[in-house]
Amino acid sequence: MNIIYYFLSIIILNIHLIESNNNTNNSIRIQIFDNIAEISRSISGFDLPITYTQQEWHDIRSDSFRLIGDYVKIQGQIISYNRTSLNGQKIFIQRSLKNDTYTEAIMIDETRNLIHDLIDNTYYTITPDRIRYLSMPPVRNYYVDFIFHTSHVEQLYLRYLQNNIKWKVRYDLLLEFNNSDSILQAYADIRNDGSSSLIIDSAELISGDVNIKSTSSSSPSPYYDNNLAFAGYDGTGGATSTQQAMYATNPTPTISSSEELAGIYVFSINETFILDPQSNFILPMFRPIIDIERYGLIEKYFQSMNNRGNAQRAYRLRVPDIYLPKGQVFVRESDRLVGETYWVDHSANETNEFNLGKDPDLQYIEYVKLNSRRETSEATGYRLTLSTYTINLHLINNKKRSINFEYRLKFSSQDNLTLIENTTNDILQLDGSTISGIFQLNENYEQEIQFTFETQ
Repeated sequence: MNIIYYFLSIIILNIHLIESNNNTNNSIRIQIFDNIAEISRSISGFDLPITYTQQEWHDIRSDSFRLIGDYVKIQGQIISYNRTSLNGQKIFIQRSLKNDTYTEAIMIDETRNLIHDLIDNTYYTITPDRIRYLSMPPVRNYYVDFIFHTSHVEQLYLRYLQNNIKWKVRYDLLLEFNNSDSILQAYADIRNDGSSSLIIDSAELISGDVNIKSTSSSSPSPYYDNNLAFAGYDGTGGATSTQQAMYATNPTPTISSSEELAGIYVFSINETFILDPQSNFILPMFRPIIDIERYGLIEKYFQSMNNRGNAQRAYRLRVPDIYLPKGQVFVRESDRLVGETYWVDHSANETNEFNLGKDPDLQYIEYVKLNSRRETSEATGYRLTLSTYTINLHLINNKKRSINFEYRLKFSSQDNLTLIENTTNDILQLDGSTISGIFQLNENYEQEIQFTFETQ
């Protein structure tokens, strides 16, 4: 009776495993980073060993394979490849490029195309286009297998890292004269550099300082210069026929708000979507309320000579309650493209400063005067020379509107740096190794600022 019960249990277990395999064979969950992706593919014990072509294997980190299950106990893992080759087999070769006659030869080393010419009994290498085969040339395949034990019927997942899937963030910063009408739109740009499509059941886009090594040495096509598939985007762009058919009957995937996890941020996609080969799949992310400020920035190191130049077209952005992943940014003013920049990661409410180039209407002139020098000694006995300078700074606004200038004069060290005299009602301040100040200039206006400092 116990034997009959045992065999019935085995049959029922096999039926459950087969049904699980049929229902979830194509189920893929994926975590995508900026240089790699971790794939979790549903399998059953009957799918093992898993076979990969040489091209597929090239983009996989072979040390990352794991068999996942709540009750799985791994006893061993085997990674191998087939060793069949053409070495020692008969082929036909074109001995002379002047005619199409093919004669018999023996393949000696297929990696170098070294052959044994049976006509004159010599050995030499030959180009692949001059070889004819008597059967289909073997293709190297790789196999991943596990020896494991499980005490329950459950869904198993094969997890591994794949180099040819990655994601980045793109931003459109659309600025208007009325700052309340300005918009920041973020997009997730998911790239598949592989040669096959993937149907993704769910995905997580991981952002932050995550160090995972990508082992691929391939040189894929430029990241943003191939096929672009836009989803939920009101600009130009098209999707493939497979994607169009899918999204005609299913909701367009959406990206959830970020969730913080141990110092990184996770954006989730819970709808099914397709990653076509050699293509980008772009989804809108978030469009937060922003606080933007424009100003002219003068940031430079001190030089003991007169100099002049133009202020930078600078911006100060703050986004309340939203984490901003690193990414490339297109900046537009009144629907005109005025520059491109790159942001690093910024936490919620963190001030993000960037500039887009020089402004010809915002000028500065520094007249530098050396007042005196004196020698002094430090506690260690080291003698040094301290110099006192006066700078007469001219700020010029040639615009037909008022604007703020921010002046930052930097020094190589804050040691022995002292702001002695400030004739601008203490607008200039000494902060570490920088003398800085903010000045508001009306339209077509010039302001003069004079200050004296001592430095080594």
